[in-house]
Amino acid sequence: MPLYENKLQFSNDNNEPRVMVVGNGTALASLFNLSMLGALGFSRPWNSGKNQLFGNVMRYEEFDDFDAFTESIRDIDSRMILLNAKRRLWTSFGVDLHGVDVQIGQLGSGNLGQAALRPDGYFLYLPLTPGVEYLANGVVLADNSFAVVEPGSEFCISTKEPHDWCAVFLPMDALPDLSVLRSHSPSGQKRCWVTRPNRMAADRFRRATFQIRETATSCPDFETTEAGRIAAGAVSRAAKLALGLRETSKVGAEGRPKMSRQQIIRRCMEFLEERSGSPVVVADLSGAASVSERTLRSAFHEFFGVGPVRYLCLRRLNRIHRALRAAEREETTVTETLVEHGEWDFGRFASNYRQLFGELPSETLRKKSA
Repeated sequence: MPLYENKLQFSNDNNEPRVMVVGNGTALASLFNLSMLGALGFSRPWNSGKNQLFGNVMRYEEFDDFDAFTESIRDIDSRMILLNAKRRLWTSFGVDLHGVDVQIGQLGSGNLGQAALRPDGYFLYLPLTPGVEYLANGVVLADNSFAVVEPGSEFCISTKEPHDWCAVFLPMDALPDLSVLRSHSPSGQKRCWVTRPNRMAADRFRRATFQIRETATSCPDFETTEAGRIAAGAVSRAAKLALGLRETSKVGAEGRPKMSRQQIIRRCMEFLEERSGSPVVVADLSGAASVSERTLRSAFHEFFGVGPVRYLCLRRLNRIHRALRAAEREETTVTETLVEHGEWDFGRFASNYRQLFGELPSETLRKKSA
């Protein structure tokens, strides 16, 4: 049984489709806090029609024709053979976030998929349906294992039953030195290989890809926003974790800083002031202060009593709270406000917001209107 299922409902005067997510309650609840998303009121019309992509526009599509579904899969030149069609329904979702291409596929059948990857990046594929055997070049994908396809490689992924999957295409510059990955391949050959099971990486990857789908659904311009850039970074970090790659610092060696903690904090605060209207992540602060992220964490804990991740989270929560209190409900939405401030994980944000302010963002906005 697929992990989740999308259905389109036509629920307004313009006959515009809106997505509804239903499925295995336990599995679904672990990925989304649907009550939070509903309270926030996220929704948007879907782009529908033929299986094509206009620029970087996000699209969700349903197909009753297997070949049309095959043509909708991006980043690969595929030749798929239909196998054991139990439901004549195939769906695809895809969005390009600053070069990081996120996709989710749902198949009402098995398939034998032979394909070649484009030459300028890596492709990571994660199975989603428990109890279904997935093969990558004949190798069984264990639970929480990824199939990794190297640039320009030919590969085959096959299943015998209806199944779901999520995947990401990462450009070469989104990964560390290519020799790290190439060491997995004998004689430096291009190929497809399977990672060791990594539940933490798989959970992060699944959550990131699913949340990107939910956010892109409610924000028409998500792929071009700073929030989209931050989301791309999150799914890239999950991919690196799956590959066993550590985040590398672009600054000097870790250890005792060459400047005082106060100097580090001052540089960070000056940078935040300069970027007052733009989202900021920890890597931005590390670069601005010219220190490693480990040194940055030490400085923040010593000065504020919290790390930089928590500090930026609290800063963003307070900024959004002030923005919602100052906004007019007729002129803005919660979604627009969150994305403007770099927030893309709406469910988690809503939970953190209510814990801090005792209400949901939508309630803050309604109070202003009242």
